[in-house]
Amino acid sequence: MEKEWFAIKTKPRKEFYAKKNFENQNFEVFLPTTTRITRHARKVKEVLSPLFPGYLFLHLAPEERNWVTISSTFGASGPVRFGDYYPPVPEWFMNELIARSNESGIIQVGMKEKYGFQPGDRVRLEGPNQTIIEGILKAIDGRDRAIILIEMLKREVATKVPLSSLRAA
Repeated sequence: MEKEWFAIKTKPRKEFYAKKNFENQNFEVFLPTTTRITRHARKVKEVLSPLFPGYLFLHLAPEERNWVTISSTFGASGPVRFGDYYPPVPEWFMNELIARSNESGIIQVGMKEKYGFQPGDRVRLEGPNQTIIEGILKAIDGRDRAIILIEMLKREVATKVPLSSLRAA
């Protein structure tokens, strides 16, 4: 019998910890990740986060399917199962995930998932002193700038603004 992929449930926010512990036990692990934008205390940064929060995947041969060992690995809760049945993840699904990821396991997702808005969406520009201007996102220009359309004097004016100052309206 060949190796099959299995979904493993992890403890909350312990996906990377569980991945490291499974790798230390010589398991073949795949943790698909994506980058997302976080904002905290006026600081904006891009962070790596799991594509499927709370889950990772193990590629297991029949002799490696020791569910007790897998369940007791630090950071893991155990395999996804239905009673005594441990369903493998379809090979086509895993092949598609792996094909979409780069060498670091990062899968690029759309703008809506990453930023919370996409071109054509209404956005709020938060300026100094809590000034708020609404406009329509036209495009993302580079890594940290956006072009928005703002209505001024009954005309739409394209303006470049810091991406970090935009919020979904």
